[in-house]
Amino acid sequence: MTVEELDVYRELQKHLDKMPIGFPATKSGVEIRLLKHLFTPEEAKIAARLKYAPFPSETIDAIFERIKDLGYSKDELEKILNEMVSKGTLLFKKEGNEKFYGNALFAVGMFEFQVARLSEEFMKDVYRYIAEGYALELFRTKVPQLRTIPIEQSIKPEQKVASYDDIETLIKEYDGPIMVTNCICRSSKDLMGNPCKVTDRREGCFGFGLLGQLYIDQGWGRSVSKEEALKILRQNQEDGLVLQPSNSIELEFICSCCACCCGLLLGKRIFPRPVELFASNFFAQVDEDSCVGCGTCIERCQMQALKLVDDICKVNLDRCIGCGVCVPACPSDAIQLQKKEEENVPPQDMNELYEKIQEKRAILIQEEKRRKEEKRKKREERRKKRMQGK
Repeated sequence: MTVEELDVYRELQKHLDKMPIGFPATKSGVEIRLLKHLFTPEEAKIAARLKYAPFPSETIDAIFERIKDLGYSKDELEKILNEMVSKGTLLFKKEGNEKFYGNALFAVGMFEFQVARLSEEFMKDVYRYIAEGYALELFRTKVPQLRTIPIEQSIKPEQKVASYDDIETLIKEYDGPIMVTNCICRSSKDLMGNPCKVTDRREGCFGFGLLGQLYIDQGWGRSVSKEEALKILRQNQEDGLVLQPSNSIELEFICSCCACCCGLLLGKRIFPRPVELFASNFFAQVDEDSCVGCGTCIERCQMQALKLVDDICKVNLDRCIGCGVCVPACPSDAIQLQKKEEENVPPQDMNELYEKIQEKRAILIQEEKRRKEEKRKKREERRKKRMQGK
């Protein structure tokens, strides 16, 4: 990579780092290799001039005015933008004859859009980047992009469940395109020779609206009916997968996750109190008189929230995310989901969600700057005292 190319990719990295979930630099520079996987230098120059919104609102005309100095005609710009969409590096929507483009987050976004273009080299860099910096960026605000809802079999008819926490209601009341695609996380693990231990099925994650249509149009997933979507989701639940839709009332996607493959579940599981990083309205409770100590629920739990103590199952509420995967597996019906006293109402849509994340991120960045400045002043004071002592 030439110095000029490195400068182009660094400019894009800094630009993407200003998004609600940033794209931080690392000591190893692995983030630059990832950008090189995803963008040509030509594409990187253009992407560094684009704006971000969960629902892109910039037309070719608006973008063209901003990149005139790069020397492309409007037709050349449109061709490049469309190629970037097909490569999964931009958000895109079409209304009538008008096309709209915008930057995508790395995750949920560009990474997931690579489901049909994965390579071992790319995935090695993704895993390294997650470990070196991106995981902390994802979790720093504690405002999750996904939320956890209970599986159908774990909810009793008499329990009052909000429509946004009811998977059947979410699907039946949805009006728009529904897309199913291979799980990017399980596909990645297959590529690296470490297949999923929970299910042998790969097609199980869903997109709706703009996101779903993008996958359908680009051939990354296929269109399904409500009936087929529910059939697949029920099989996901039987397999023991955790249901995680977008953290919004307006449905954007549904992931079906396991801790052996899902970067989010696995990443959050290493924290001492992972429940703080999830948006969930339920928790598991064990009737100790009914528990037979078989351990079946422990095998099903993706968050290591259950353990046997004196042959009775105990729930660690610091780890329980209220997914309900353990409930139907219990042969003695000793586990039930209980609703939390304070209900977490998700944002209305992804715009509202990312505004919330951006606001929290801005506060944290200012706090970090203040702490660094305080440390700098203390170092300077110590230096002056040492000089005076001499």
